[in-house]
Parts: sequence; C-alpha cells; structure tokens
Amino acid sequence: MFTVFAALLAGVATGRLGGVRAARHAGRLLSLGLVVLLFLMGVRLGASDAVVSNLGQIGAYAFVLALGSVVGSVACAYAIRGFLPSFDSPGDVDSGDGDSRTLTALVLGALVAGAVVGATVLPAGSLLLVERATTLALAGLLFAVGVGLGADGALLAQVKRLGVPILALPASIAVGSVAGALAVGVALGMSGTAAAAVGAGFGWYSLSAVLITDAAGVHLGSLAFLANVFREALALASLPFVVRHFGRAAAIAPGGATTMDVTLPAVKDSAGNGAVVPAFVNGAVLSSLVPVLVPAFLGF
Repeated sequence: MFTVFAALLAGVATGRLGGVRAARHAGRLLSLGLVVLLFLMGVRLGASDAVVSNLGQIGAYAFVLALGSVVGSVACAYAIRGFLPSFDSPGDVDSGDGDSRTLTALVLGALVAGAVVGATVLPAGSLLLVERATTLALAGLLFAVGVGLGADGALLAQVKRLGVPILALPASIAVGSVAGALAVGVALGMSGTAAAAVGAGFGWYSLSAVLITDAAGVHLGSLAFLANVFREALALASLPFVVRHFGRAAAIAPGGATTMDVTLPAVKDSAGNGAVVPAFVNGAVLSSLVPVLVPAFLGF
C-alpha cells in the first residue's frame, strides 16, 4: 500500500513540474496500463487453485452476489447525488462513447486472456513474479493518475471544497453494497448474515475472505473471495456505462474499497480528474470498515 500511495504522490509532483505536456503523455499510458493490470489480475485468478476448483460450484452465486452489491451501491450513490459537492474539475475532458466501449472490451479481453494463461501455460513458481509485476503496474498507473492531478493544479482546492459532506458517499455505498448482497443472497437461500458479510467485503477479496473463513468456514470464505473478485472485475467493466447513465458520483460506487488503489485509475479515466479525490477517500473509508463490519455481521 505504501508503494502505490508513494507513486500517486510522486505523480502529483511530476504533474506540477511538467504541466499539460506531462499530463498528455500520462493519459496515453493510462488505458494501456489498465489493460496490462487486468491481464495480470487474470493470470493470478487462473493460477489460483482456490478460484478454479470452486468456480463451477459457487461461481454463479458469487457473481450474483457481486452484481447485487454493485447495483445496490450505484443505486444508493445515485440517490444522494444532490447532497454531494460537484466532482467537476477544470482539467476534465469527457471521452467519447466509442472510446469507452473500446476500453471496456479491451479490459474484459485482457482479463479473460490472463485467466487462460494463468490456468494453462504459466510456468511453475512464477506466480510470485506475477504478483510483483501487478504491484509495479498498479504503482505505474497511480503515478499516471497523480501526474494528471498535479497538472490540473486544483487538487488542494478540491480537497478543501469537498469537505466533510463527501463522507456521505462511502456511507451510501456501504449501505447499498450490504443491502444489495443481502437481497440477492436471501433470494438464493443464503442466511441474511452470511450474505451481508459477503457484501461488506466491498471488493477487498483478500481480507474479507480470510475474516469470513476464520469465522464461518472455508465454503463461505471461498464464496466471499470469488464474489469480491467478481466485484472488482465488474467495476472495471461497468464504469463507462455507469458514468454515462448515472453520473460521476455513482461511478465511484462499483469499485467499493478498491477505489483507493486498483480501480482508481479506471475511475479517473472514465469519470475525470474531479472524481479521483472522492474515490480515494471512499476507498480509504470502506477499507477501514471491512474488518469491523464483516465480523459484526457474522457475530449476529
């Protein structure tokens, strides 16, 4: 976490020094970096025995839970949009629908291709290298995001302008995520507390899976792992659609806790520079809630 946060700050400093020209180059690399990151994520998924062995058994449940969490989060964030400060930034430039659709297709294709590579041809013992490459790719993406923010010149002003009211956004996303997972989980025959605990993972699949496995067993832990992995993938794939139809605030919702790291570059690319600070705050707040809410639901 320190590495990617340092990369973001370094990018801000570079953007301040390099101005518009630096931001232009960073923007060109952002989309390519997203594709690379998703490919590496796919490799890790395909190489994971836990994912592959459980995919046929609980994959459908996990996908539906992830979809419920995303839909619930978007709905709640959209509902409070009128109470939030504007996310507009002077440096924002709207991208065309065609570019968004192309990026979505590339992201999904990269994820699938990576999963195939990870499951079939990944050399034994190389997964650690893939994990390190993922960290480096993420750091590079956040550096590019920081360059755009630094070149914009309005970062500190935006932080002051957003103020305390911006905390309503992660609160609404948390409610929507849990409520969405609860609704579809009960419909699937799950217990309400188990479904709510999965929804309270907010996309942080590693921590939530460990907490749930320790409290409720490996089956529910595997389900939570897959559901939150799927949520991250759904967030990256759905962002252009959500921005176009529900606005910039709602676009932060699908990524949940991951909007402070993995999905932050995609939020910036789809929703503009003005959404970066709210997305980072949202991810930080939701990440702090995961180790509190997950055990709380399972303890009921």
